[in-house]
Amino acid sequence: MATNWSRRTFLATGSGALAAAAVPSAPAAAAPAAADAVAPAVAGLAGVEPDVELAKLWWPNPRNVWTPIGWKDHLFRFNVTYNGSVVGAPQPLARMIKHFEGDPDDTRGYRRDRLQLDFTPWGGPAFTKEAGKPRPMRPLYNGHFYVYREDDGLYGRGMQRWADSPTPVLQTDWTLSEAGLVLRQSVFAHVLNTADVVTGQEQLFAWIRLSVIAADSRLVNANHDYGFAIRVARAYYTQELPYNFQDGIVLTGFPELAPFVDGRDRRPITVGGKTGFAMWGQRGPQLAVLAASGTPVPVFSQPDTTKAIFDIEARLKPEVGSHIDILQCMQAVNDDGAFKPELALGFDGALAKSNEYWSRKASTAATIRTPEKYVNDFVTRNVQFSEVVACKVPGTNYSTFLTGSMGYDVLWTTPTSMTSHMFLSLLGHHDTVAKHLELYKATQGSVKPPGPPYYVKHEGYFATPSTVTAVDWLPDHGAVMTAVATHALMTGDQAFINAWLPNLLRACDWIKDVCALTNHDGIKGLPPAADASDESIPVQSIWATAWIYKGLATTIRLLKRLNHARVPELTAFAAGYQAKASQALDTAGASAPKWRHPDGNDYPIYSHNFHGPAGAFGEAMRLDAGAMVMVWAGLLPATDPRMVKYCDYFRVGPNVKLWNGGSRKHPLDAPILEHEISSFEPIYSWNLFHSWQLGDRARFLEGMYSLAVGGVSPQTYIPFEHRGGMSASLGTHATIFSLMRLAVVDDQLHDADLNLLRLCPMAWLSTDEDTVFDKMPTVYGPISLKFRRTGASQLTLTWTATWRSKPARLLVHAPPGFTTLVINGTTHSVPAAGYVVIAT
Repeated sequence: MATNWSRRTFLATGSGALAAAAVPSAPAAAAPAAADAVAPAVAGLAGVEPDVELAKLWWPNPRNVWTPIGWKDHLFRFNVTYNGSVVGAPQPLARMIKHFEGDPDDTRGYRRDRLQLDFTPWGGPAFTKEAGKPRPMRPLYNGHFYVYREDDGLYGRGMQRWADSPTPVLQTDWTLSEAGLVLRQSVFAHVLNTADVVTGQEQLFAWIRLSVIAADSRLVNANHDYGFAIRVARAYYTQELPYNFQDGIVLTGFPELAPFVDGRDRRPITVGGKTGFAMWGQRGPQLAVLAASGTPVPVFSQPDTTKAIFDIEARLKPEVGSHIDILQCMQAVNDDGAFKPELALGFDGALAKSNEYWSRKASTAATIRTPEKYVNDFVTRNVQFSEVVACKVPGTNYSTFLTGSMGYDVLWTTPTSMTSHMFLSLLGHHDTVAKHLELYKATQGSVKPPGPPYYVKHEGYFATPSTVTAVDWLPDHGAVMTAVATHALMTGDQAFINAWLPNLLRACDWIKDVCALTNHDGIKGLPPAADASDESIPVQSIWATAWIYKGLATTIRLLKRLNHARVPELTAFAAGYQAKASQALDTAGASAPKWRHPDGNDYPIYSHNFHGPAGAFGEAMRLDAGAMVMVWAGLLPATDPRMVKYCDYFRVGPNVKLWNGGSRKHPLDAPILEHEISSFEPIYSWNLFHSWQLGDRARFLEGMYSLAVGGVSPQTYIPFEHRGGMSASLGTHATIFSLMRLAVVDDQLHDADLNLLRLCPMAWLSTDEDTVFDKMPTVYGPISLKFRRTGASQLTLTWTATWRSKPARLLVHAPPGFTTLVINGTTHSVPAAGYVVIAT
């Protein structure tokens, strides 16, 4: 079969599946069990393999995106939707931590202070049809409405990007072609003292600048009005449940929430040569709108005196630089103590202070720089998201990551743990990880596992603290163990290890104790049935079994490095656990429905539970929380025929025929792997860890790039739970980065080896610039790499490391087509094995 396609031909297919079909898969072989058994990556199609730009052709911008703007560990966050609405809701409208419950009289003003600004641009007669008349803000739709159906033709997709600054400044642009203008909204958050939070409830502000960034003098008409109509209301955007329309959890407007519960009044102000007004409520000022000199003064009005909803006419001169600044307060503030000092700083002063704050970087933090700017920005902004979608737990000294913002402002420990052990720990943000783990140490043993009465409180059980929990899952225990042990492995921090080791050993004891239970109907020797997901029914799930094993195995890896006395005991127990899980899969498969593979044989469609009923989410759970997770957890190798055929079920099985070219109604449609990522929740695309282990370069890179573009907003890089649904839900960023890291720095394929560049994308091998992975944490100590293409078939790499313990072997892999590696100045011809072993 000819494979000499041009890049244009390859792109025209719109599918990496073509590459996968043209390139042989990795030969079936057991996962490396000995130091000399490393499967080299399978050769891909040099020069035409996936990259960011190709993946963008597969995945259009998702609908319903919102992006959090805030401060590290602050209790509150602003959220900016794709259409530029800025939502400030001190008390979230959806899921929230216990701190926000109660308070029926709203004594803290959290509900009263909710404030949302909606922005509608106008651009002269192309909008109004009449000169000299600005476009008024359209009245709210009567009844609940999907925002993307009422967004002036954006259809759920705006145009957003980040400013080139250390501070996360989100820019939303509107191009008014007929008027010859481009208008921009720029938003960032600021805390008055520009310092780390102490209480987590310091006064938080959003600075918003509305400006003209382009003006075509041929089209601009000086007699017409340009600018924005702004609605000022109580926050009324949230989500409608359950999955009842195309995108599942859709951004929805609830207009009955929009009127303020008390009045608002306008007070004129002048600050720093800018003129405008402040909006006050009963508790103090909440908003200021200031026009630059020469820009028309903004006009504040109340269109309907029976509803406390207000409009602002914000007119801009049709020339580049004309702007209006808005200060939005998360809560009503003290005028002299906070409002006036923040106004005195101004947009530019607050931004300068914020740039200093966001420029700080931990001495241990890694640096990632590739020729793909998208990748670099994805990493940078998601590090910031990880600390913004977090909070100081009220009434405690602890901080916690949160699962999401403006929807999931609570903690599901299992997916959120991935922010630690699959992202920040791998990027050297060690102090941040350690700080956000402490609450689990303090609450270990305080929560009963979420299952039948045979589960009792146990001093070793890790759970989500009740103050912040969403839904308790049994796998949370394994997730916490994985995060703690990974941090210890990546840092070698002896003080941390000393403090946490008793907790980890008690956690191992809990696993042994529950696996010894016999008073249940499930598979003996594995954790019995319990609530393992949001389906909230007691089941003996593959999902919980895998996560708990992952925590156990990661802890054992740590204990081996410590030469701990319990290693033999726990290693033997883990082997028995692994064998029982494998047997349980066979038992489940024997009674499972079958599907006909293209090879002509029938194979099981495994339930996601070893024992117990399927839940409300149907077959989608078989993909995201089913058997494929066993490879990532270490329970099975990717070469296991059961795993190979089960991946095939989602690639070429009967559900693919039902997909109809991507036409779907919601994420719970019959699931498939679309461009190698889950059609349900992309975060759980476990098949990619199969492709990594197998060295299946074509599928690995298709999936890695597919997830990097299809699992986040390509404009703001914010992850989501599922495409078009619950935005600002963290976790997918961690899956993506862990794969990017494994492509270049891999300490997971074998316990004793460190593999470099094994699956490195061609897009990161440039002749024009170096790719840099600096101070990358590994279980052996941090390593720094710098590499580039220095000839048609030559790659030059320099590396340095600070070893805590040396790997048995350091393997530098040659990407497909490279025959020469220059490593720290020494030239090596690439042997048939595809890699060079370097002395450490």
